[in-house]
This record gives sequence, structure tokens and C-alpha cells, in this order.
Amino acid sequence: MMKQPMQNILLYAVLAAILLLLPLTAMTRGVIPIELGEVVRFLLNPSDPQIPPIHADVLEYMRAPRFLLALLAGSTLAVVGAVMQALLRNPLADPYFLGISSGAALGAVLMMSANISMIAGLSAVPLGAFAGAGAATVLVLWLTRYYGRGKSFMILIAGMGIHAVCSAVVSLIISLAPNSRTVSNISYWLLGSLEKASWEKDLYLAIVVLPILLFFFLQTRVLNLMLLGDDTARTLGYRLEERRQTFIFLCAAAAAMIVYNAGIIGFVGLAVPHIARLLVGGSYTRLLPVCAALGAGFLAWADVFSRIAVENGEVPIGIVVSLLGSPIFLHLLLKRKHG
Repeated sequence: MMKQPMQNILLYAVLAAILLLLPLTAMTRGVIPIELGEVVRFLLNPSDPQIPPIHADVLEYMRAPRFLLALLAGSTLAVVGAVMQALLRNPLADPYFLGISSGAALGAVLMMSANISMIAGLSAVPLGAFAGAGAATVLVLWLTRYYGRGKSFMILIAGMGIHAVCSAVVSLIISLAPNSRTVSNISYWLLGSLEKASWEKDLYLAIVVLPILLFFFLQTRVLNLMLLGDDTARTLGYRLEERRQTFIFLCAAAAAMIVYNAGIIGFVGLAVPHIARLLVGGSYTRLLPVCAALGAGFLAWADVFSRIAVENGEVPIGIVVSLLGSPIFLHLLLKRKHG
């Protein structure tokens, strides 16, 4: 009887140890190599005089906030992906499955193509992405409510339709861009980047996404019921239509904040939940914490590869995530099919 609880404790202990070791190793990697001992001293005392000034500046203003952004974005995308897979009862759902990514891309591209750099003192591109993601989500919920009565399959269909329309408009704008520099800037942002990370942005992101993650952690019973379907849940006294719309709104808000800070980073919310299920099963009580830990670690190391893959340059993290994650995901699909 005690075997399963002990296994859970050991698993969580290993995941916690991984997260504690990540900053000690990931922050040593980059164009400027930094000794592990210097990273430890920086974490204990950022003003330690034994740390070379240039190394202290790199850690404080570049790698530490960037690493924190990777943790927040990775954990959020993975948890939101797992939640959306329960909402839609579709194992291929992810944070951008409802047209959120396409809406965000359209908002950002409109700002770039119009040469709007600032709005109310804030950068216009991330604001456009946030507004586009929110508008796409509201439109999906409206279509579902008035034409599908909140059913999960109608949410899926509406999301696919919004995705197709937004993607087509983005492609049209890019094809009509006046110069190659505009196309390059748009394409780079659409592929995602943690380059603009800062302590201020990390703070705003944490204020929004951490309460959302906590809410999902407290709703694991409802998420497990969603896997059973609306009819079964109704016989147990749960009406999932309104809950589903609330959950989708929170997923969209969290994903939009990631887009606001890091651009378009896909795939994390698709692959990480499947890997987590292989480790702890399908119960959301254990699945969500493991998704958060694995997603954070996956994106943190993907960012390391994006920084060191090219000399005197950086590969967009969306490309790195796809290159690292696609073989793993395909292996998992084949293993599940034949095993």
C-alpha cells in the first residue's frame, strides 16, 4: 500500500532536484563561458567581488532573467497543453490549438507591417500579439456558444477555422511586405525568442501565469471528469460547459502572456504532457506538477542550445524546440502504437 506513495515522493524529489540543478548548469553555457563556482557564488551573493564584473553583468542582466523566463514559459505551456487535451479530449491539442498562435501572429504582423513601434509607451508588437490572441479566443468562444452550445468538438472546429483565416492573412501580409528586412523581423519573431527577457518582464509574467497554474492544480478532479465526457460528468452532477469556457479563457490568457514575452513557441504543450503520462499515468493530480517541471527543464535547455548552436549568433528557440522535440514525440507515438 505504501509503494505507490513512495514512488510519487521519489519522483517529485528527482524532479525538484533537476530544477534546482538547472540554474547551476544552464547559466554556465553560452558565448561567454562561466565557471560553475561563479554561478553558485552569484546565486548566493550577486555582489560577490570574486566574480569578474563582465561575468556578473552577463549573469544578472542576461542569463538569469532569460533562464527564469524559460522556466515560466516552459512550465506554463506544458501545463496549459495538458489542460487543453482534457478540455477537448484530444491528445494532439496544445496551447495554440484554438487559433491562439495564429491570432497572436496576426496581431504582431499588423503592428510590424504598419511600422507602429510604441503604444502608450509600450512596445507595440507584443501588445498586438496579446490583443490578437485574445480576440481569436473570444471569437472561438462566441462561435462555440451560439452555434455549438459549448460542445468540445465545436470548440475544436471553430479553433481550426480561426487558425486558417489568421494564417492566411499573415501569409498575405508577409508576401506583400515592402522589404526583406521587414520579412526577416516578422519571421524571426514568429519563431520565438527569449532574447528580450528582463526582470521586469519576468515579474509581470509571473504575476499572471502563476495564479492560473495554481488554479489548474486545484481543479484536477474536474479535469479528470472532462476526460470522461460531458454526459458522464452530468450524471455525476457536474455541468462542464461553463467550466470549459472558463478554462479555455485562462489557457488563452496564459498562452497570450507567453507570446507577449517570448513570441511563438510551439510544440512544448503538445509533447511534454505525453512524456509526463509515460512517467506518472493519466491522473491530473500527478500529471500537472510533472508537466510543469518537465516543460520548464525542456525549454531551459532548448534556450541553451539556441544560444550556443551558432557562433556570434542565435537560433530562434522555436526551431530548436522543434528539432529537439519532434524525434522524441515521434518515438513516443510509435512506441505507444506498437507497444
